[in-house]
Amino acid sequence: MHLVFGSCVKYYKNESDAEDAVMEIYEKLVVKTLTSEVTYFKSWLFTVTRNHCLEKLRKINTYAPKKAEAESMFYDDGFHPDDYQHEKDQEVDILHQCIEKLDTVQRSCVDLFYFQKLAYAEIAKKLDLKLGQVRSRIQNGRRNLKICIEKNTVV
Repeated sequence: MHLVFGSCVKYYKNESDAEDAVMEIYEKLVVKTLTSEVTYFKSWLFTVTRNHCLEKLRKINTYAPKKAEAESMFYDDGFHPDDYQHEKDQEVDILHQCIEKLDTVQRSCVDLFYFQKLAYAEIAKKLDLKLGQVRSRIQNGRRNLKICIEKNTVV
């Protein structure tokens, strides 16, 4: 039990959450040991513990940022929908500027894939490229767009 507790503390960095997790894990073990064939109990227990902790942390992390963002929008006196729309318009302008900076083939592949919703095979046929070349151009185009947007966005 102390090894499970130590592992949980490592993930949660909080003893009270780790204690709760240990109890939940041992409740799971009652059911899992009946349905699973366990050869090496110690490594299996560690895996169950790790998976449980990561699952809980993922749930917390997916809800916390969304909740914080919603609360900040609700309580923020400076938030106004017109300001938000202005920021979105600026982001779209930056995106279009960055798309124009891509080389011709990358720009064509990105445009056909994201804006015209064509499949890789259709793009390859239309541009007379191999499937791997289309994938590569789209991947490189996305990377170049990300770099360009990060350079042009003021934080």
